[in-house]
Amino acid sequence: MSSSRQGSSLHPRDGKRCLEDKEAPLSIENAVEHNENHRTYHGFNKGKYMLPNDEEEQDRLDFLHHALLHVTGRLTYVPHPTDGRVLDLGCGTGIWAIDFAKKFPDAFVLGVDLSSIQPAEHPVNCNFYAPFDYEFPWQLGEESWDMIRLQMGSGSVANWPSLYRRVIAHLRPGAWFEQIDIDLEPKCENRTLEGSALYSWYHRLKRATNDAARPISLQFGTVVDQLLNAGFTDIEHEQFQLPLNRWHPDTGLQHIGHWYGRAFFDAIEPLSLAPFYRILEWPLDEIQRLVTDAKSEMLDPSIHSFQMLHIYKARKKPKQ
Repeated sequence: MSSSRQGSSLHPRDGKRCLEDKEAPLSIENAVEHNENHRTYHGFNKGKYMLPNDEEEQDRLDFLHHALLHVTGRLTYVPHPTDGRVLDLGCGTGIWAIDFAKKFPDAFVLGVDLSSIQPAEHPVNCNFYAPFDYEFPWQLGEESWDMIRLQMGSGSVANWPSLYRRVIAHLRPGAWFEQIDIDLEPKCENRTLEGSALYSWYHRLKRATNDAARPISLQFGTVVDQLLNAGFTDIEHEQFQLPLNRWHPDTGLQHIGHWYGRAFFDAIEPLSLAPFYRILEWPLDEIQRLVTDAKSEMLDPSIHSFQMLHIYKARKKPKQ
């Protein structure tokens, strides 16, 4: 596992410094992790991000990466130079950054995350800086990035307008931002979910994360307006249906249901543990009962349940 040191050069091709020594308050080496309910969580800014960071969670994140590739067939969604500088916010295990670096060997990719869970071995044109909290001011070089991306940020951001302003300040004129997120609210084509375990699970999770000031329920209808207010242009919004099992008659969506259904099945428990335990003060056995019931319902092909994947693309205005 490797992380770039404060003040280190993070662009080996041109020697530009992305980080400055004065950034020390934003990132602390060797932050102590902590255990809770048999899972391990990040220690830097303890409790801010409520998903685990242990090996089990890392495997889940990697599988989700592959599942989303099966959904969209694309590694990225916005134009970018093949030799550009790319910033991956909340990079997790670094799997996307590594895949991008391999596909575009002339590009440079920097992944930042609260947890230092990225591999020590990675392409020479890829680097990681962790722990790093992207909700604090960055010293990553304003107007120096050709693409910035954020995937699965809901539940970890308290102030989206502030984050969007920070993103646009760090993009070069004419460069692009992409945001990929999933609306975790289960929906159903053939019945109401009200009164179901899935319904109960989601609405309790929504309440807990709202109380923690990091809502899992991103207001997807307001994202475009927030991007416009931050100064972005050429904004596009794509949506994909994500069946939770293989119920769909369309073979393509059956395939997606197979991949995404497994990814969501593995996500229900880690999504629930910290919010229910810390915020709602549920005992572990009660959490596990609801998780088990929700998993059982999502696997039931007679329940045509699904979620929605949202992809936002936004450009910083080119210089006139």
